[in-house]
Amino acid sequence: MYSLNPGFAKGMAAGLVVGAAAAILIDPVSDRQHKKMMRKANGIFRGIGGAIDTAIDLMHG
Repeated sequence: MYSLNPGFAKGMAAGLVVGAAAAILIDPVSDRQHKKMMRKANGIFRGIGGAIDTAIDLMHG
């Protein structure tokens, strides 16, 4: 089996963080787009939470 070099993994993580920050600075999201994304994300999380609640109720019911 191959082992992942720790330096390589740290470099990839650092590159990911720097790349994400650069993308945000280069392409800022307007307030309208930000609110739209937040509404969509809230709906997704509500759906996931409802499914988890239902599963827990089924296990305990």
